[in-house]
This record gives sequence, structure tokens and C-alpha cells, in this order.
Amino acid sequence: MSEKSAQELKGELWGRRAVQRAALGASMSMPAWKTAIERTGITHGTRVLDLACGSGEFCAAATEAGARAIGIDISPAMLAVARQASTAEFRELPLGPLPWQDNTFDVVTAFNALFFAEDPDEAFREARRVSKDYVVVCQWHPELLSDLLVVGRAVRGYSARTGAKLPEAQERITIDIPQVHADEATMLRSFLSVGSYQRVVEKEGEEKVAEKIKAAAMPYRTADGAYRFSNKYLMSVFRKGQAASIS
Repeated sequence: MSEKSAQELKGELWGRRAVQRAALGASMSMPAWKTAIERTGITHGTRVLDLACGSGEFCAAATEAGARAIGIDISPAMLAVARQASTAEFRELPLGPLPWQDNTFDVVTAFNALFFAEDPDEAFREARRVSKDYVVVCQWHPELLSDLLVVGRAVRGYSARTGAKLPEAQERITIDIPQVHADEATMLRSFLSVGSYQRVVEKEGEEKVAEKIKAAAMPYRTADGAYRFSNKYLMSVFRKGQAASIS
């Protein structure tokens, strides 16, 4: 049996609590999904490819706007959730070389996705190659602090993952991505559904990790016992001609 790739191992971690993640964490990105649909003019007949689509919510939103959407992900468990929730097409594929011809899709999107690739620069080049028009890359804002990352660094340490070296975008948009949980139990389930937290659970045990999360999240607890996290995405919108070279 061949050794599993780094992407496959990440896919397993994210798939362990796929249903829980979809229910408690995925919809946080809805402001970014709506912005991408508006900025690229996704409508009836638009061909859309979403990279590392997870549980498929963006594909569902694009399909509701009339698009013909395809999502790819390396996690079979995530794709199983996606297929239950959307009529879009989903394929189990890693980030990297894509099995489509040049200019197949009108819009290609990557929401907090490219850093999962073994070669993020190649993943971006492939996104550009199969796109006829738009490429949208959305990731944690590199200059504005997000509360979820503050908690993550306290629990997991600093991440060594890197994204692609992107060219100058046609448009850069800062997007507020709030996350609110009604109580401590819900907050913990949300954090523990994230694949990178599952990696820490493997090493330290769930009880110890949960205690670390509770301590790190305490500053974001409100008087009514809820938890409110303020976060920022940076969305880079490229047109095909502008995405051709990396500066």
C-alpha cells in the first residue's frame, strides 16, 4: 500500500468530524461566498469550480444562483456531507494538476484553500489555467488580526503553512467574518471539528485540548455566556489576463 500524501492526511483530519464542522463552522464564510458571487457575476449557466470545497456550501450557494458548479476536495467524509446538501457535482481530487482543459470554467474559487496544497503556487497556476475569466482567492487577512487565529495560536502554536505567491489582484476586499456560539459546549464542538485541532488531539488528548481552548477563548465570552469572535478575510479577485504572471 502506498504512503498517504500530506493532502490525504489533512483530508482525514478534517473528515473526522465533517458533519459537526458543517453544522457549526462552515457557514461562517457566507459573507465571503456572497461577495464572490456578486463580484464575479455568477448567474444562470456560469461554470464554477471551487477548490478544497469542504462540505460544499459555496457550491450550493453558486448553484442556487444558477451556476453549474463543481467542487473538489480530498476528504471523502466532507464530500459525503456536500452531496447530501447540494445538487452540485463533487469530485475527490487533491489540489494540484487538474483534469480539465484550459478555460473550462468561468470562475474558479479558493476559500482558505491554497495552503492545503503540497505546492500552493502550482495550485494557483492550475486555477488560472482552467479559468476562462475569474479566479477568486480568499484567505485569512495577513494584516488584520482574527480572533480565531489568536485562539488557534494559543492552542496549536503558530502554523508553518504558506499560501501561494499571488500576483497583483484586480480587486482586494476585506470581509468581516464573525462567528458566534451560544454557549461553551457549542464553542468547543466548533473548534474541535477543525482538522488542525484534531492533530493536536492526537498528541495531547481531547480533554487537555478542550481546556486549552476554553482558556484561550475566555476573552471572547460575553456576559450572557455566548462567545463572539471577530475575524477578517482578504479576498483577491483576478481576471484571467491579470493572473498570468507572478511578481
